[in-house]
Amino acid sequence: MPYFDAKDRTVFSPVNDKLEPLFKFLEQHQQSLSGSNFYEDLVEIYEYLDKVMQETKK
Repeated sequence: MPYFDAKDRTVFSPVNDKLEPLFKFLEQHQQSLSGSNFYEDLVEIYEYLDKVMQETKK
């Protein structure tokens, strides 16, 4: 399972393939944006969507 480390957290690849573009975006820009409120909000939204999509798949 691919992942990357952002400031103060580890971001794991999505369970749902539809979120792969957002994961790639977060990974690509983590070095320049990590630590900003904007980036942290994006990661939280990404993780929330992945969780919701995983639950609705069941």
